[in-house]
Amino acid sequence: MSDQSQEVPRRKPRTDRESSIRQRIWKLWLVFFAAGLAAAFTTSMSHAGEAEDRQTSRAVIEAQLEAFKQGDGPRAFSYATPTIQGLFGNADKFMQMVRDGYDVVLEPASVRFVKFQSDGSSALHAVQMIDRQKTLWNVYYVLEKHSDGSWRIASCETEKAETSLI
Repeated sequence: MSDQSQEVPRRKPRTDRESSIRQRIWKLWLVFFAAGLAAAFTTSMSHAGEAEDRQTSRAVIEAQLEAFKQGDGPRAFSYATPTIQGLFGNADKFMQMVRDGYDVVLEPASVRFVKFQSDGSSALHAVQMIDRQKTLWNVYYVLEKHSDGSWRIASCETEKAETSLI
């Protein structure tokens, strides 16, 4: 048998310049990786915040609708923003306004939340409601988030839907 020694190829020693380039590439990759992680974390946090805003602001609308259903004017009035409360002054005047122009929210036969948008400090809920006469309405609630984290109803607009029920 022949006793030939096989040499293992050795890596060429790196120059300072090659080492510097590799370090820059590695650092750049780490920066992009960290930025990607930060973006993913921020996006997931904003989605979590939006989901919480959707849930808590919707609960305020549902609570006010329940107060209307029970004839509890003071409780229904408590879900309005301080601006709205100041505009009407008391629950009796507020309830009279609701009876005069918002019959569909006073006693809806059906309620369906269809769209939500929020910027974190205000929110819009688009809601479809059917009144006692079986008329379909689009109802738009604007809510404001207060410094204590609570949501209050700033406005409610209603419009008869362009389509009719079958």
